[in-house]
Amino acid sequence: MTSRYIEIRPDNIPADGKISFKNGFPVLSFTISAQDGLLDPSTIRIVGNFNAYKDNLATPTPLRTGDNVTMNNRLGIYNVIESFTVRAVKSKMICESIRHYSKYLNTYLGLNSSLQDQMGHLGETCLMMPNATSFRQSVMESPAGGTQTNSFSFHVPSGFMMSGNMINLRNDAFGGIQLEFLLQPDSNVLYSDAGSSSGIGDAHYELSNLKLCCEINDFTDEPKGNQSQGVMEFNTITSLYTSINSNNAQLQYNLALRNVISAFATFVPVSFINSLTADGQVTVYPSGNGTSLTALAPIRRVQWLKGGSKFPADFDYVNNIEDDANQQLPDPQIVRNLVDAVSPDYTNERFAISPANMNRDYSMTPSATTDTAYNLIPEGGSIMGLGVKYGIGGAGEDFSTEQWGLSIESDLTADRPMGVYIFIKSRAQLVFSPNGIQLIQ
Repeated sequence: MTSRYIEIRPDNIPADGKISFKNGFPVLSFTISAQDGLLDPSTIRIVGNFNAYKDNLATPTPLRTGDNVTMNNRLGIYNVIESFTVRAVKSKMICESIRHYSKYLNTYLGLNSSLQDQMGHLGETCLMMPNATSFRQSVMESPAGGTQTNSFSFHVPSGFMMSGNMINLRNDAFGGIQLEFLLQPDSNVLYSDAGSSSGIGDAHYELSNLKLCCEINDFTDEPKGNQSQGVMEFNTITSLYTSINSNNAQLQYNLALRNVISAFATFVPVSFINSLTADGQVTVYPSGNGTSLTALAPIRRVQWLKGGSKFPADFDYVNNIEDDANQQLPDPQIVRNLVDAVSPDYTNERFAISPANMNRDYSMTPSATTDTAYNLIPEGGSIMGLGVKYGIGGAGEDFSTEQWGLSIESDLTADRPMGVYIFIKSRAQLVFSPNGIQLIQ
């Protein structure tokens, strides 16, 4: 079997070849058409150029030193993706869809890539950097009198894309696929590390020279058997969003999922989202303790629930004592549960999580110079979340008839709404036939 390299232009590219949320192009889509060959989705790369500007003039002004505009340094180019969807071209039915994609990747990348990855190949291909200041200076800001353009070539982490399944692109088999990326608004990608939106109200990012690259394996012999129907299995992500504003938060959902493998939740102040003044993509501890809106509100007790009862652990996870000024690290069991929920067993040697970026010793006030600011946390930035793993050996747990729940006791006593992003990993089956596609979870 021989392979060939192909390039595909976006379906909805404007005349000037530049796509930005501000200029009315919030969706980026690519179609890999039906043809003779097998597609390995893991080879797909989205290639293009990234620019960031201070205003929206006819010839926009590039960001310079002193503008203090940046974006989340662990996410890099993934900052711009709000959701990701794969569709079958023949039926237009959804094969996989992940909302809040960048929020999911912030935790996923922190627990599935090392600092060396972020400084090396991920820095080159995805514009990621473990140091926030270096990221701002090398990716966001242009030199005086010039315009810096950063090229990228990012992969698309998801269950469908990384499952190992080969896609038969023939019309009498699975057929072609379409990839859709819903872009983030500029105000949820860019922010001022000075904490002010003055002079940057029209700051925006721009993508250009976009294309999809992948490899397709040609058939050397005619495929045997019935290629028009089959089943693919992969892990997928279901995302939920809610907010809490209490020191005793109770979260309950009817998931209607039969094979839940794990779940994890991350937090961000609601005021940070779409603000231009704070990083809306960050994952941090709840904040709003006593009379201070920016003081961290440490989590004291966690319960994972099924049908209202503690499950899978029949006990509370009690965090360590926060009243000791020298105890700034979370309980090791809380950390271990998050790692188990996010990282497959075979990737347990590639982490960017450490006491330097998962602790309670930082300020929720952004800064370009203060080392204790949340946006300058070293080694890629803050990693914070609550996680749980279900079943043994990937067997999963049935939540189709009983509610999934999470109970959080914290020091959140101020009027400070916290956004909670919940990600449920479950086993899915994609059944395809001449009549269409059905996703069973």
